[in-house]
Amino acid sequence: MGDQGTTAIRIGLHEVAGLRWPQQVLAGEGKRQTSAVPLPRLPWSKAAIEVPMGESAARAVDRVTRLRKIFGYGVAPAVILLFLIADALLLWGRFGDLKPPTVVFTVLGVVGVLLILSGFVPDAVSRATGAPYVARDQLRFPKARPEAVAQLVKLNPKVKIDGGPAGR
Repeated sequence: MGDQGTTAIRIGLHEVAGLRWPQQVLAGEGKRQTSAVPLPRLPWSKAAIEVPMGESAARAVDRVTRLRKIFGYGVAPAVILLFLIADALLLWGRFGDLKPPTVVFTVLGVVGVLLILSGFVPDAVSRATGAPYVARDQLRFPKARPEAVAQLVKLNPKVKIDGGPAGR
């Protein structure tokens, strides 16, 4: 499903538990299924919000969750190890007889920064694929169906849903 015929909406996390969801799929294609949208926490955290969505959106959420785990379990420890090696080289050069060239520290620093910036990849993938995600205390649907959003608004008139169809 492309960007045509979709709208981006945001719902406060404090309001999600009491929502009445529409019968039709709000995001994604395929059969409606309830999937867990993880909160942006540590990779081993199981904190998530159960949200009904289409099968394709559920697969996209799973992909983003997998990328977050790869970063949390693989990349983050590599960054820590990289900076520990740089610290050891600095201390050995300062108090010992090792004199590493400054290029070594430049390379270690650039690689470390690039690995740290790779932590933004899961959120960028989430936004690009239209997968529902949680950010800044809001559940966000980048590519929600306008007719389903209109039904969601009608079912929950007291809930503030930002970015929905005009004329509410």
